[in-house]
Amino acid sequence: MPKRDESHMAAMRQQILTAARAVFEKKGVSASSMSDVALQAGLSVGTIYVHFKSKDEVLKQLIETAAVDQNPFAQCTDAPELLRLVEAILRKQDNLGAEAQAARTALEVAAIARRNTEVQEIVVRNFDVLRSALLDAVLRLASVNAQIDKAAALAIGEALLALLVAAQAQMLIGVPTALDAKLKAARLLITTLHGAPVKAKR
Repeated sequence: MPKRDESHMAAMRQQILTAARAVFEKKGVSASSMSDVALQAGLSVGTIYVHFKSKDEVLKQLIETAAVDQNPFAQCTDAPELLRLVEAILRKQDNLGAEAQAARTALEVAAIARRNTEVQEIVVRNFDVLRSALLDAVLRLASVNAQIDKAAALAIGEALLALLVAAQAQMLIGVPTALDAKLKAARLLITTLHGAPVKAKR
């Protein structure tokens, strides 16, 4: 039996994952089938099952490969850039628009994570990466302000993270995010971190 080309197999898996993400965000996880994924990918259902045993396996792989290593906080070098990133995330959480189904899908994934330990482990790991990147960015920025110590900087970082998580949670359950109040809080926190008023980069 000829050996399968690994690069071709990897490309097929990525094609399936890209299709699955589109289907899940459009229909939700529970309402989607492997047939839906196959149709979106332009492949047969049998081909899908060659690469993934089940829809749950596809979902786990999607969460596993979430682009947390490309998160913007890792490249953040100054206070205006940090404020720009935080404001952009808060505004995105406040304005669902066409992303309403994607938000509902995220809520569905959260529910799955609560009852599936494998999915929960992946979600926790991804969250830890994002949290570490934000706290590292805060510490980098605090290093230029002699009036703030590491403990205070980390407290500011945790407060910024709490703002972002609260906005996401409110968006997912359909509660107004109180955007203006969160933006003011973020500006106050980053001004304290920087030691002077900050304007977001545009």
